[in-house]
Amino acid sequence: MLYGREAETDRIDRLLAEARQGRSGVLVLRGPAGIGKSALLELAAREAAATGMRTLRGVGIESETELVFAALHQLLRPGLDRLGRLPAPQADALAGAFGLAGATAADRFLVGLGALTLLSELAGDGPLLCLVDDAQWLDRSSADALMFAARRLEAEGVALILATRDGGHAFRPAGLPELPLGGLGPADAATLLSETAGALAPHVRDRVLAESEGNPLALIELPAALTPEQRIGHIAPLAYHPGPLPLTERMQEVFQAQIQALPEPTRTLLLVAAAESTGDPGVVLAAARRLGVGTEAVEPAERAGLIRVDGQLAFRHPLIRAAAYQGEPFTTRLAAHRALAATLTEATTGLDAGPGAGPRADARAWHLAAACTGPDEAVAAELERAAERARRRSGLAATAAAYQRAAQLSPGQRDQVRRLISAAEAAMDAGQLQRSRTLADSSALLTGDPRERARLAGVRAAIEFEQGSPRAAHGILVTAAEPVAATDPVMAASLLTEAVRDAWFAGAPDLAGQAVERLHALDLPAGHPLRPVISALTGLAALLAGDPERGLPPIHAALAAARRFPPTAPGERLIIASMAFMVGDDETSLDLAARLADDCRNQGLVGWLPHALQNLASSQLYLGRFQEAGVSATEAVRIAEDTGQDHRVDHLQGVLAWLAAVSGDEETCERLTGAVRAHAIDHGNVSSLAWAVWAQGLLALGQGRTRAALDHLETGLDGAVRHQLSTTLFVPDLVEAAVRSGEPERAEAPLARFGRWAAASGQPWARAVALRCRALTAASEEEAEARYAEAVGLHLSGGRPFEEARTRLLFGERLRRNRRKAEARIHLRQALDVFERAGATPWAARARAELRASGETAPGARLPGAAGLLTAQELQIVRLAARGDTNRDIGARLFLSPRTVGYHLHKAFPKLGVASRTELARLDLGG
Repeated sequence: MLYGREAETDRIDRLLAEARQGRSGVLVLRGPAGIGKSALLELAAREAAATGMRTLRGVGIESETELVFAALHQLLRPGLDRLGRLPAPQADALAGAFGLAGATAADRFLVGLGALTLLSELAGDGPLLCLVDDAQWLDRSSADALMFAARRLEAEGVALILATRDGGHAFRPAGLPELPLGGLGPADAATLLSETAGALAPHVRDRVLAESEGNPLALIELPAALTPEQRIGHIAPLAYHPGPLPLTERMQEVFQAQIQALPEPTRTLLLVAAAESTGDPGVVLAAARRLGVGTEAVEPAERAGLIRVDGQLAFRHPLIRAAAYQGEPFTTRLAAHRALAATLTEATTGLDAGPGAGPRADARAWHLAAACTGPDEAVAAELERAAERARRRSGLAATAAAYQRAAQLSPGQRDQVRRLISAAEAAMDAGQLQRSRTLADSSALLTGDPRERARLAGVRAAIEFEQGSPRAAHGILVTAAEPVAATDPVMAASLLTEAVRDAWFAGAPDLAGQAVERLHALDLPAGHPLRPVISALTGLAALLAGDPERGLPPIHAALAAARRFPPTAPGERLIIASMAFMVGDDETSLDLAARLADDCRNQGLVGWLPHALQNLASSQLYLGRFQEAGVSATEAVRIAEDTGQDHRVDHLQGVLAWLAAVSGDEETCERLTGAVRAHAIDHGNVSSLAWAVWAQGLLALGQGRTRAALDHLETGLDGAVRHQLSTTLFVPDLVEAAVRSGEPERAEAPLARFGRWAAASGQPWARAVALRCRALTAASEEEAEARYAEAVGLHLSGGRPFEEARTRLLFGERLRRNRRKAEARIHLRQALDVFERAGATPWAARARAELRASGETAPGARLPGAAGLLTAQELQIVRLAARGDTNRDIGARLFLSPRTVGYHLHKAFPKLGVASRTELARLDLGG
């Protein structure tokens, strides 16, 4: 019976009931050691068994925190026979992560997607309960994968409960529901003590209640540690330790006292089991035999209730494991690790050969390291091999840990530095930025080699970009590039290329120009692939400096070269897509971004997908496909949040704010721009900030608050934000706001800027918008009409339909005021149609009002089409289902479980008035 936990058990009961009804849920139990988390997990397991629910169990183990996917493998091992039913990239990623097949360095988040799909597959047999204890000790790779899966559980019938306490280093369940556990109340604590402690003198009972602080484990174990004399108060109670101790340490001492009362062979066996961590009886007993201990040593520990053996050798409580290990002398612990390493050596034939050999070899390397008392190159080399195996299995945190320990064991300083730098790079890639910074700082103290310091600069700059400012990151890179420019120009070029990117995000043309000047001074080999990149970056720096005439031609040239020789790496493809955006070539940008997004999905490149979707959403936005842009950006935000890409989240929220502005959704626009401003200003990310400025200005303009729009947009022309291309693109909004506010002079300089970019871009739509702006500021009616007419003609060449509709709206307004109503209606009807199709509600209302003023009875607001009835996620799923994709195909593409896909289709069908997938083909779903 659990005393005082009625609210907690009710919460768990609801979670299990929902899983039985096909809905998934997650709950994180948080509290100190002994507070009852494990008891609640056991309660959940018993209730699940009583109703026929299958249960999977995993546990985080402190000594396994540096192993790759150890906890996830333990949790999913009973279901690995279903791997063949997963999409091939996910199955391969899981098999590689668990050492069941060759690993190929898959995207680390693809393992989490594979875990999600496997859980969904297992839940197909009935509701599924997953229990994870001691989550604070999950290895980082397992924690990342589990959290990625947990945030996507929706309609699979999976209940996931994780128990954790403060401490550890990997588990950060941000965004998941938590249930904190405190001590029992006085009445419940007293009842539990009476039920379990037996006879105690009153003052001893009071002392136990006070010392236990309502902790159930302490209420049970503290009395059990008392001698008969102490129980009746003849000797001071709890005298086993003088003075105060934190409760966790006090409990550990209680368990150590119980262990010390056991025979020496049993203590040795418990030590080996605690060091081995996985609970494999074969490994534990074989290692114990090397220390002269036989199987008979197991029984006393079982009889004392410290362990249970049921297929695995498991400690009753994590504190017992800690007591068994830490209570033994240092030399005895070394001997246990040596015995385990020798046992694993026999179990591993060819360190990288055969299923499971890699994980065994990793464990062997760590046991050898634990047995070292000083530098040892042979063990350091084994750990380095373990680091590379971890990298191939997408375990970047484990890679960093293995390199770091290898560095500590390296006798030679050069090997030590090399391994420390590799550890810093891996930690950075794993998102462990503080750890990476510490490792980089340690490396820097040991080396003056320019190439090594250049590698460290790359690490430090990446950390600075994420946690500090792009401007500071630029300075780190430029400083480090100079010493290697003569001896290793390729490395210098790589650093300086990143420096230009940082300057772009910082809105610093002087810094971009400085980096480009140094790039040109490098003596790169003829034909090196970085040469055309440098040319394009030269154009980027000029564009950032406000010189489109000099900046856009080399970007056009780079685009042309990319069409002839398309790049293959995701990063290079993103750069080319961004270049298309810079010259206003939306169709090319859309094509490049769409193909890259598809490849990211097909290859499981989860980390790259938010950036690809960001480019795709921007291209869709510019091409007037606002609903599609919202779908792409919404999906990208979700993935970017799960993968810790904060700058990407900022930019995408800016795009969503712009879409909210054009639709007239003031509440959403203000919420998103507030979030973008708060983070982007702190981090000097002016690229994202520019989108927030644009969105607020566009919102005010659509609402007719032209003076507010003008004031908002003018703020984007001050400071570092003014150098962003987005601020050039919102100039037409500023011009309209200035003219309608009666202050056209405030638009003169910005309009000149936009006109120069439009002419250099070579895009008909851009020249058309420039003409529209000139028409707004024209000195005569004749000049205005001529420019509007020319602009409409250029718009017919295609590109940016929303801009064409705005040109026609303004032209129609002008014609109506000049009493040429029949001509005005032609343009106003076309503008209204575009605005309504795009969901640009304020602009449609304005066009409808103009039509009525021209004497035409304007139609009422268009009812939403089929696509407008669905959420962004439902629309994505329905479109894919309409083209014939299966639930499994759709889930793999959208990083959802197949059962969640089916759930969303089930919700969408009634909204669309259809009963089956075959009927979807007849609907207009856009896209």
